[in-house]
Amino acid sequence: MAYIDVFRKSTALIDKLGEEKAHIVWVMARYLEEADLEALAAVALTDGPNDKKIDFVYLDHDAKRLVLTQGYFATKLRDSAPDNKAADLNTAMAWFFSGDLQLVPDTIREIVSECRNALVADEIESIELFYVHNLPESVNVARELQTAEEHVKKVLNSASITVRATELGAAKIQHLYDSQDSHIEVKDTIEFPSDVAFEETGPKWKAYVASVPGSWLHTVYTKYGDGLFSANYRGFLGGGRRRRVNAGIRESAENRPADFWAFNNGITILTMAMNKSKDKAKTHVLSGISIINGAQTTGSIGSVDLTKKNIGNVRVLCRVIESSDSETIQEIVRFNNTQNAMTTWDQYSNDPDQKRLAQEFKDLGFTYSIKRGFVGSGDEIGIDEVMQPLLAFHGRPQDAIRGKNQIFDRKQLYQNAFDGKKARHVLFVYSLSKAIDNHRLALKSKSDQGALIKIEESQINLMRNLRFKAFFIAMMAATIETAIGKKCDAQTVGFTPESGKEYSLVELTARWTPVVESLLALLTGNEETKNFSSYLSEDTYLSTLANKISAMLQAMEAAKKHAAFAELVAGT
Repeated sequence: MAYIDVFRKSTALIDKLGEEKAHIVWVMARYLEEADLEALAAVALTDGPNDKKIDFVYLDHDAKRLVLTQGYFATKLRDSAPDNKAADLNTAMAWFFSGDLQLVPDTIREIVSECRNALVADEIESIELFYVHNLPESVNVARELQTAEEHVKKVLNSASITVRATELGAAKIQHLYDSQDSHIEVKDTIEFPSDVAFEETGPKWKAYVASVPGSWLHTVYTKYGDGLFSANYRGFLGGGRRRRVNAGIRESAENRPADFWAFNNGITILTMAMNKSKDKAKTHVLSGISIINGAQTTGSIGSVDLTKKNIGNVRVLCRVIESSDSETIQEIVRFNNTQNAMTTWDQYSNDPDQKRLAQEFKDLGFTYSIKRGFVGSGDEIGIDEVMQPLLAFHGRPQDAIRGKNQIFDRKQLYQNAFDGKKARHVLFVYSLSKAIDNHRLALKSKSDQGALIKIEESQINLMRNLRFKAFFIAMMAATIETAIGKKCDAQTVGFTPESGKEYSLVELTARWTPVVESLLALLTGNEETKNFSSYLSEDTYLSTLANKISAMLQAMEAAKKHAAFAELVAGT
């Protein structure tokens, strides 16, 4: 199916953001494997007319990367996307990395500041620039993107940060969409260079073991680049000073080629089929290829300069696994990548709490999934969507802003979020998170139109801070008793069983909206939130502010009761 037809079914997202921005979010969600499109839009889309040519900014703490995107969406078919939009990335990069922070527009100042701080703290290892559109890719756009890439490299002047600019047009987006099921982006027929030593067979897979020449890996890497790693959760991480392992692999290939086989763990290739070649001079051919284990080995060998070094004696242990079953492929990919942090939540798939939650959600009429990269719709919810809001609601907003993989890798945090928690509680907290995202998107829409009133400008300035959402959820938990006028425990409070069954996720999110708007208005009007970033590190900031907000909420509720008394009082 054409990806654009699938995208156009995202009517709610398109109605909320417009086609161009919805298209950016839809594409980047698949690239980044983010499940909640609205949450991604709320945190990553820039707003206002003066965005300095940056439509989307995403700081990925797990992968230590910064993603910057410019977008274009054509309503009529054209030969290529306008290259001036790609050229805009040059303007954007100048502002983003070297512009005077005080002159950076309010709409992007917070995120620019956060990203610059991450660079200074050595927390970014790669910067990815994208031009996302729905038209054919073109040479002119590619040239403009190369210029933007070189500009960033020059500004940063750092050999330890990888910079890459990519055009994501219709063809590449289609590849991205297609490869999500098969995990194999490179679908060419490729000659396999070696005899098979032995074979193994499983219920829905077959495997071949061989020893392949390093020169073959160099050839396929040179031809296909990162496309080789479509089923590898990390891909090739480069060979800079912070990639000492990769630098060591390349050094071994260059200086100890005859010993490389003994020094290296080898690679694993996933293919749709491995068949005997009709050419008797060759052994086998592969129908599609993705290196699911050994990206660093392949990339390191592929980066050797053959004009200076001879790798003719390099041999690499190689497993080739063929399967055409989608579920089996997913399992093969998952278990071959278990050493990577990218799958840390897979270890909880058989956790009793997760199985119980899945059944409880089913009883309420919802679908709950632990699948990595799960993209839900309607009343479907994924584990990676709820983890951060739960931590924040349970009083750990600083932990909630960590990368998802870092959170799942810490058992204490996982237990804080899920141990003994009922689906009604998870639904309560997650629908709050959705309501916050929806309100921010509504403010962004008004900002784009230049229609924000003064208090809304203050609200969106607060919400642009990457740490504010987690803080806001924690504040809601700390004041929830006063807000609803009922005794409750923030660790267990949830919707009633009846309301959980009666209402959809959209309806429950809508019920949160006036509560979110009230608390946000009170926070915005408080003197202590004007310097939110500077106060946030103080241990007592949340509790002190929560006490003040609770008192204000109680005063508001008491004021409602004054009306009956006032009717009995004469003014003179």
